[in-house]
Amino acid sequence: MAADAAIPILHLLPTLSLGGAELHVARLCAGWQDTPVRPRVVAMHRGGPVAERLRREQVPFEVVGIQRAPVTRPLRAWRDARQLRTAVVAAGRRHGAALIQTHLSDADWLGLAAGRELGVPVVITCHDPHLLPQERTAGEWRARLRRLVQARLWRRAAAFIATSEGVARAITQVPGVDPARVHVIPSGFESRPLPTPAQRAAARARHAALLGAADAVVLAVGRLVENKGTHHLLDAFAQVVAVRPQTRLWIAGDGPERAELAAQVERLGLVGRALLLGARDDVPELLACADLFATATRYEGLGLAAAEALDQGVPVAAFRVGGIEEVVQHEQTGLLVPHGDSGALAAAMLALLTDAARRARFAAAARPSAQRFEIAASRAATWRLYERLTPPRAARSE
Repeated sequence: MAADAAIPILHLLPTLSLGGAELHVARLCAGWQDTPVRPRVVAMHRGGPVAERLRREQVPFEVVGIQRAPVTRPLRAWRDARQLRTAVVAAGRRHGAALIQTHLSDADWLGLAAGRELGVPVVITCHDPHLLPQERTAGEWRARLRRLVQARLWRRAAAFIATSEGVARAITQVPGVDPARVHVIPSGFESRPLPTPAQRAAARARHAALLGAADAVVLAVGRLVENKGTHHLLDAFAQVVAVRPQTRLWIAGDGPERAELAAQVERLGLVGRALLLGARDDVPELLACADLFATATRYEGLGLAAAEALDQGVPVAAFRVGGIEEVVQHEQTGLLVPHGDSGALAAAMLALLTDAARRARFAAAARPSAQRFEIAASRAATWRLYERLTPPRAARSE
């Protein structure tokens, strides 16, 4: 590839922690080797586990390392903002950025400011239908202030990427956003070969210590935060083991609610049956052991963890919420029940665990359905947007 054909893209996000948006950036940036795109990742505040993945995939990245003060300390917050902007602009100049793509709300304002100074288009990527930080309530003054700033600044964005139709609807409700600039490009996962029965048996043998005497495994994957609804999942699972005591629940993920959830496990008498596995880098291996994937999330931008389960032939039981509904096809690849109804979720889990033929039928349909969300499709759609928004290299250098 000729050097003057390159399109340098700067991806800006707050941290490199182990979250859905961060993993999507890593997956997206890992596959451009044979294309004109040259990605670089900049984390504003701190690094995290995704840094190792970027390093392994030879994706260049840097961490600015400035933790912005809250607006309740306005002078410090202003100073931090200026330092962050200076650092991101410098990174953009070093990289020769032709476009900035932002991920997560804290990166949006900074990307727009840097893009204006560099004279390059900015694409805002929204991974979540809730466009405010989770800790904000709609009526809080900081939430109202953020919405006002958001409505004013977002007019500058060249385009928006929504990871699902539900996220796109949320974006278009922001005053001043032109719906024509909103593009639905689902996040993607890396499809893997479907495990054979022998490979599944071998995976279970490797995880014999976790299995114990279990005759079935339900897997959940996600951060241990309030909106993931893991407390609902544990309530549902307590009803499952009352009928099927040899079933195990594996919860892969970590977060601020871990101690509270561990106490709930003990309170419900699920010690040894519901296992909090912590953050894991072997989810495909865990999926090879699983009979069912379950999630009690309150909302999702898309629900890629469920899509990855379907890709591995594992049916899903979940609450019927935005994002999940776009991934799981009710009565075809899984069962969806009303949000918050732990009894209905338990019934869905039991229906699949006790009906092997139905589970096998769902599993057969799961993988073809999940292929809609493979990372190659996301990358191709993103590339088409880059082409539309960036001029040829010769024009940029004039």
